[in-house]
Amino acid sequence: MKKKNHTLIFVVGIVAIVILINLLSLKGFLRFDLTRDHKFTLSQASVDTVKNLNDTMTVSAYFTDNLPPPYAQHARYVRDLLEEYVAKSNGHFAFQFMDPAAAETEEDKAKRKETRRDIFGRPIREPTSVETELSELGLQPVEIRVIEDDQQQTKRAYMGIVIRYQEKHEVIPVVQNLSDLEKDMTSLMRKLTRVKEPKLGLIKDVAGPHIEKVSQALKQNMAVDAIDLKTEGEIPDDIDALLIVGSGEHFVETSAQKIDRFLRKGKSGAFLLDRYHIDPRSFQVQPIGPRSKTHEIFDLLKDYGLAIDSSLVADASCASLNMQENRGGFVFSLPVKYPFVPELMNLSFESPITKGLTGVILPFVSKLDIAQKAGLEVDILARSSKVSWLEKEPLDLNPRRNWGEANIEPDGPYPLLAQARGTLPEKEEKASEGDKAVPSRLVVMGSSAFMWDEFLSPANQVLALNIVDFMLADTALLEMRSREFNEAPLSADLSDAMRQAVKYGN
Repeated sequence: MKKKNHTLIFVVGIVAIVILINLLSLKGFLRFDLTRDHKFTLSQASVDTVKNLNDTMTVSAYFTDNLPPPYAQHARYVRDLLEEYVAKSNGHFAFQFMDPAAAETEEDKAKRKETRRDIFGRPIREPTSVETELSELGLQPVEIRVIEDDQQQTKRAYMGIVIRYQEKHEVIPVVQNLSDLEKDMTSLMRKLTRVKEPKLGLIKDVAGPHIEKVSQALKQNMAVDAIDLKTEGEIPDDIDALLIVGSGEHFVETSAQKIDRFLRKGKSGAFLLDRYHIDPRSFQVQPIGPRSKTHEIFDLLKDYGLAIDSSLVADASCASLNMQENRGGFVFSLPVKYPFVPELMNLSFESPITKGLTGVILPFVSKLDIAQKAGLEVDILARSSKVSWLEKEPLDLNPRRNWGEANIEPDGPYPLLAQARGTLPEKEEKASEGDKAVPSRLVVMGSSAFMWDEFLSPANQVLALNIVDFMLADTALLEMRSREFNEAPLSADLSDAMRQAVKYGN
């Protein structure tokens, strides 16, 4: 009898503990991350962001219900990630997870039934009030393939996120890449909560090639101030980063020193410098102005260990130009391979500047000569292919050049794009002992032509924007890792009993 009482007390105790745990879980969120590299744990930058919120931030996740795999996994991961933010936010972070169809009114449901067909026979209808509201926010449904009634069909579904803070909002239109979702979320949160709009200083030759498309894209997210080094005393302190573009005609004797003093304050700079004036229509090479002035900026980069060579890189892995051919009175447009526009295949996947990019072209680019300097960590982000070579003066850039007659011995690859982080090397006249070195960020490329309106592909524009984002982003965001969701297969050396235990334990 006593044994039965003990058993009953034990069972009741276990039930009471389970009930207590469930009651406590209603007030909080607890989850253990047992993955080897903590894939499901917020990075410190994310924790700091939500902990330091001064007002409530609200996230609305719009996901259509009953999504098929793999999209159902996206919805589950987003919900779990948002729960993690809530748990670390000190009560200043909230979210709602909703299916847009569930918010439709009776009038909206009636609109869904009022379909007609366009000239191609496709069914169309008026958007519902919910669809209109989401469209104004920047969310559009995407087409996904599903299996219904034993048939493959196309379904319109929402998989987007809206982040609201005070009077502002930011949008992730479609959740596609889970590995970068936390980084994207935290980046947008920081953008919403920052007090001051970032300011980019643009140093370029007014008479140089046009980069209007890139400039307009940059102005959508930041202030862009044109800086004339010929008239400016010092570069203003309210500039957060410099974008230095062109072949040096806009430099004077003191330009390099002004830029150096600016960078040593812990600021960032991207040097996208051309060794030659090249007309993108005639392909004529024009001489550069007074070398004593122009080359000071190249000498400055050499002092940093990031020299730009005076030759041009030619690459058999290249883009084509459409050239007009007149044959028998008829004009044809024919694609012609042009080695002076290398198409990049060797891009780093470790840097936020180049990760995931394809289709980037770098017209009229010079190679970089890297010399590692103490305190400055340099990473090469892009290289030419193995079938690349160097062309030296006098340069023949004629697209119709007979390459079969050229004596070419490819000896690539060559470094074409580099990023650097750390303290800049000291000059010969060393700073006083009281001065403290402040880390800076640099990006260097021997060409600005990839940003010219004539060569600006979608991939090139993304590269330009990424370079600026790298310079303006805070260190914590740059150090956030991407989360790779790879399979973790069981070891073949496990016994059958252990393998079954792990499977059923999970």
